[in-house]
Amino acid sequence: MLQVLPSHISNLIAAGEVIQRPANVVKELMENAVDAGATSVVVVINDSGRTLIQVIDNGCGMTPQEAALCFERHATSKIAKADDLYSIRTFGFRGEALASIAACADVTLKTRREEAECGTEVHIAENAIISQTETSCPVGTNIAVRNIFYNVPARRKFLKSDNVEYRQIASEFIRVALTRTDLEFRLVHNSKDIFHATPASSVKQRITQLCGKDIVKDLVTAQTSTNIIKVNGFIGRPEFAKKSQPNQYLFVNGRYFKSPLLHRAILKAYGNLIPDSTSPSYFLFMEIEPGSMDVNIHPSKTEIKFEDEGVIFEIISACVKEAIGEGSFIPSIDFDTEGAPEIPVLKTGFGGTRTFTAPKINYDPLFNPFDEEKKNGAKWNSASEWNNTREDFSSTPAFEGNPIYPVAENSSTEGYDGFFSEETACANPLLVVKGKYILTTVKSGLMLIDIGRARERIYYERYLGMITSAKQPVQEQMFPETIDLDHNSYHLLMENAELTETLGFDIRPFGENCIVVYGTPATFAEYNLNIKESIDTIIASLEEVGKDFEKELKEKIAMEMVKKSTVSRPAAIGNAQAQELIDSLFACSEPNRTPQGNPVMAIITMDELQGKL
Repeated sequence: MLQVLPSHISNLIAAGEVIQRPANVVKELMENAVDAGATSVVVVINDSGRTLIQVIDNGCGMTPQEAALCFERHATSKIAKADDLYSIRTFGFRGEALASIAACADVTLKTRREEAECGTEVHIAENAIISQTETSCPVGTNIAVRNIFYNVPARRKFLKSDNVEYRQIASEFIRVALTRTDLEFRLVHNSKDIFHATPASSVKQRITQLCGKDIVKDLVTAQTSTNIIKVNGFIGRPEFAKKSQPNQYLFVNGRYFKSPLLHRAILKAYGNLIPDSTSPSYFLFMEIEPGSMDVNIHPSKTEIKFEDEGVIFEIISACVKEAIGEGSFIPSIDFDTEGAPEIPVLKTGFGGTRTFTAPKINYDPLFNPFDEEKKNGAKWNSASEWNNTREDFSSTPAFEGNPIYPVAENSSTEGYDGFFSEETACANPLLVVKGKYILTTVKSGLMLIDIGRARERIYYERYLGMITSAKQPVQEQMFPETIDLDHNSYHLLMENAELTETLGFDIRPFGENCIVVYGTPATFAEYNLNIKESIDTIIASLEEVGKDFEKELKEKIAMEMVKKSTVSRPAAIGNAQAQELIDSLFACSEPNRTPQGNPVMAIITMDELQGKL
């Protein structure tokens, strides 16, 4: 029975404003439909929810009295007394969703119960009922929300682009649809079917319907049962951890929630099995006594407070670690996706020809076996001899065709003397220590330079200059690479097609949530970019900084190129190359630190040296 909560109960509910964007409307209405016992839920949106959000279900429906009462604040059938707040097993319970929606949009409600001969239509705007009439409609509820925020122009102005709002709607749709595999869910955007998830025989089949069949191949089962919590679900194999990872879902008693604490518990279980800055996929469904958790700590109801947080942390971590040990390295035949549509996609090059990557050979392009001076470690007898025999550092792949930079006017060269003049090149001797450090004299004592970190700074500024100077030329791929993406990543990439083109990527859509990479930046062709990793880096950067932060995205791409370059560069260098590296380092705008902020050099003063003796 629908009733308005008395104030002494409604005041206990952390309700607040729940409608901030169209996706919030979709979430609230879908959850209401599931709670109403619907077996089919259809979501129809136009213009990313700006002009229309319609949710149609075949649930129990409402009486004419309930149809009008449901728009009152705190009108709910889930709670009758205060203690009911601690035994909630449904999505909605506070009775504020429809009131909040009606306050900022034009709403039409059509509903009918099975025993009623005709239904009820209610038209409401700005929380005022404009009309209520009888109508002919099927059993269930049909709510159409039009022109959201039409009466709150300030809030409408702060809505993001259509693509951003659409991705948020798709995310909310997936979260609700994952919780109920026995129901049918359908999402239609601008008259086009986006998702149509029929009742699934298993959670894994539902994941296939919503997230794609490729993700399912990377999952292993995780489950445990204790007297505190039961866990069932799937986690991703360590080798498939990615920087952009949208497939991370936690559910408790059928409710989606976010938990940085449990996310850390999962990452703890993976330990060193996954690289830094990457994270695995996971779909974990937990069951716990409602009385031992509080779902009422945030208006959006996506945060949950557990009574035994520390214990649950350890249980989740142990469960994931056990799943990794038992299943991550064992290939399995998956029968759970039976019945899922199999659409063949061209996964290799033209004509189905499989492409192979040539083996990489690490070598030192600067090594000269006939250079007796460097082999014996002899010093140069004169500046002119050093100038005539030195090997130019600019001939390395990263600097080919680019002369050594002159010293920048704003470079920090405090305590550094003599190295930029050929006449005094030998006045300051160089010592390369085990191929890792350069030791030389300065006015205040000794300078120690980390060769690896110096290269990071030099390469970073070099690559960043290449990327930001102009639109990058494209190196066409002999065999274009096809990549399957999740729904939101695909739309995020397509939304930023102009930016990826500027970076030198030729990316084109190919079928449903699939792209083909026809070209990569020609500037980096010699490094044999891993195309999938590069696309993953771009998506992760776009998810983090957004479209308006092109500079940050380019810095991330440059940093990725630095990692690939410095890992493959030989460590050992001779005195001539050390001198060239120093010249290039102090030509950088920030020679003292790496892009990550680590020190490149250190000064050992005369006082410190004397203190050692």
